[in-house]
Amino acid sequence: MRQPAGARGAHDAHDESARPSAAGPPRGSRPARPAPAAHPARHLLGRLAEQRATGALRGPAGTVYLVDGAVQHAESPCAPHLDVLLTACGKISPQAWEESVRAAAPAHRVGRYLVENGRLTRGELELCHLVALYDAAFFALSGGTGRDAAGLGEYGFEPGAVHWLGPVLPVPVPSLVRETERRGALLDRLSDWSRLDAAAVVPRPRPAGRRRLPTPGQRRLLEAADGRRTPADIARLLGRPAYATVLDVRRLAAAAGLVAAPDRPAPPAPQRRSGAAAPGGAAPAAGASASRRGSVRARAEAAAGSDPGVSLLIRIRNALEARL
Repeated sequence: MRQPAGARGAHDAHDESARPSAAGPPRGSRPARPAPAAHPARHLLGRLAEQRATGALRGPAGTVYLVDGAVQHAESPCAPHLDVLLTACGKISPQAWEESVRAAAPAHRVGRYLVENGRLTRGELELCHLVALYDAAFFALSGGTGRDAAGLGEYGFEPGAVHWLGPVLPVPVPSLVRETERRGALLDRLSDWSRLDAAAVVPRPRPAGRRRLPTPGQRRLLEAADGRRTPADIARLLGRPAYATVLDVRRLAAAAGLVAAPDRPAPPAPQRRSGAAAPGGAAPAAGASASRRGSVRARAEAAAGSDPGVSLLIRIRNALEARL
């Protein structure tokens, strides 16, 4: 059923006005750099959006689900799933989440069930869903952090595949691609510390005379860094987005060496299973969720098309982040 699909590079524009004159470029000007080729997954996702496709775009670092050409949900083993974010911030208990999944996953309507049965308000579900979607989609469409677009493996599209969560708040593909590229650009500025993305990290003493203190979120990150946990482990423990955690780790390392990889390898941190869907989109098994406490935060999103509901949620998220 799975259909491997490659992706073609972006087409070059052939505008007459863009051609160099016979006299050559102006004196002292720098030659223009060629535009980077579109990432295979993002290029393919754009084609699927144009075709108003429904199904699952699967890759080596995650899956993006589409309904009528819009993104319904995304999952990645690199990022905490929706149940982790919801239980960590205390919006729903692990037991209530598992009961909802058992009752509504076969009909692909877990999200609607949560709202109809008073487990969550519509706004709470949409907010956490957007956080989880953008977080997982970044890794799914980038092949994971610290990795080049080349040699990431094949992407395949499974037509008709539907996620068990059901419709919540579809996201336009152009908005998702823009935000993915924006997040990648932020990480690129700190590429010298990309080796920490998958390393078990430890805190380092704050240098004398350093006035700027870490943010509350960064302090919690430092408290959780024990030489056993990677940024992904810390994100799941604290119930915060994986991208924000990776970015904070790089920033703390770049600012004054406040975090680093341990000198000696440490035993792996205990792995906690989440109530995420299986690769085929099946519902998670009961009992898979664990209670996690913390706070849910996300980075500011790019413009979300013309949907005023999405724009409002993003502004709320930005305001909440500014208070943390």
